[in-house]
Amino acid sequence: MTTDGKQAAPERPVIARFSDYRAFVRDMVEYLRATKSQFSYRWFARVAGFNSPSFLKLVADGKRNLSQDSIDRFAKGLDLSAKERDIFETLVLLDQAKSDEARNRYFGRLQTLSVHDPVGRLQADQYEAYSRWYAFVIRELAAFTDFIPDPEAIARRLRPRVRPLVVRRALELLERLGLIVADAEGIPRPAEPVLSSGPAVRSLAVRNFHRKMLELASRALDKVSPTERNITSVTVPLDKQEYERVCAKLSELRAEVLQLSQQGSDVGTAPGKEVYQLCLALFPVTQRRD
Repeated sequence: MTTDGKQAAPERPVIARFSDYRAFVRDMVEYLRATKSQFSYRWFARVAGFNSPSFLKLVADGKRNLSQDSIDRFAKGLDLSAKERDIFETLVLLDQAKSDEARNRYFGRLQTLSVHDPVGRLQADQYEAYSRWYAFVIRELAAFTDFIPDPEAIARRLRPRVRPLVVRRALELLERLGLIVADAEGIPRPAEPVLSSGPAVRSLAVRNFHRKMLELASRALDKVSPTERNITSVTVPLDKQEYERVCAKLSELRAEVLQLSQQGSDVGTAPGKEVYQLCLALFPVTQRRD
């Protein structure tokens, strides 16, 4: 309601703020219902050139996918601008991609198309933070009392090393996301004691992060002394219930490690502290019997 008691006009959904095209379609349906008296599923089908009046609802509910031709028809039926149509197409291709390689390619295109929207920019920054393994390592280094925000010095601390320019961009990214903030002396420090994505996160960016960390674990077999690493594995038969129990144990261990890392002396003052990455992987190596 407005201050004069009138109903506020509904806001048109900003497609650059969506990462799920079906969510955008659902919001657009509500917007069009509120702003176009003639709007209905049947009206949309007639305008977009679909034979079935229920096709729009089936797509919005995740029961049907869109072909290239359907994308163009949806853009027409939803009255999208040329730029909105390009973003819509990219969201559809991102959703229907069959590999993370393709998903990353389409997300990169989405970043380019949404760069001027603040919410879209935030989503892109969050994606980039998780997709760059060294960003969270730098964040942990910032907790050390001897930390200096010098890209060249930080680059020398990273294993494997990265270019100072990459470090500078990572520092700027962490600051934009509020993951590091300047203390009284102007030195960037972690904004929270622990940053955890939680078990529900299944985003593309997190998969990128895990994939890179597993690559680094493989590299450590050759590049890191056995006295500085501990990489072990076990091959076991598990049924569904046993698998779930092991997953629960891994979650407990993960929480214990996070708690252990915060105990005792302050992280920044503890002698001999380095930043470590713990990778826990549990996956089947046999086909399930029918």
